[in-house]
Amino acid sequence: MKALIIEDDQKTLEDISLALQIGWSKVRLVSTRLGEEGIELAEKESPDVVILDLGLPDMSGFEVLKRVRSCSEVPVILLSSIRGDEAEIVKALELGANEYIVKPFGQMEFLARVRRLIRTKEATPMKQRRSGKTEK
Repeated sequence: MKALIIEDDQKTLEDISLALQIGWSKVRLVSTRLGEEGIELAEKESPDVVILDLGLPDMSGFEVLKRVRSCSEVPVILLSSIRGDEAEIVKALELGANEYIVKPFGQMEFLARVRRLIRTKEATPMKQRRSGKTEK
């Protein structure tokens, strides 16, 4: 299993990395602090989950999300330090984020959300993921 973390704050990156390594022992972590590099890594590394900060130094996390979504259906957890901005949450979800978490967050809740996304991804039949349609 592989997680891509696109986060420019070193403390947050360390917290996420530690939580994933403890709660998901076989995870391989790939990280960057830049959105452009994150997009390239999402394409090249084929991660099982992307953890994406909205506030990156080179571009908006929304733009990263749009570009990742143009080539991948990988589950994306969006992180934001802005609490209670409903418009931002709605925008993130409409652009294709699977989760939206406000910083600071609890590590147990974070891990539970990651595990849920991975379970959902694994339960989705491959044909359905490719076509984007559900079978009846």
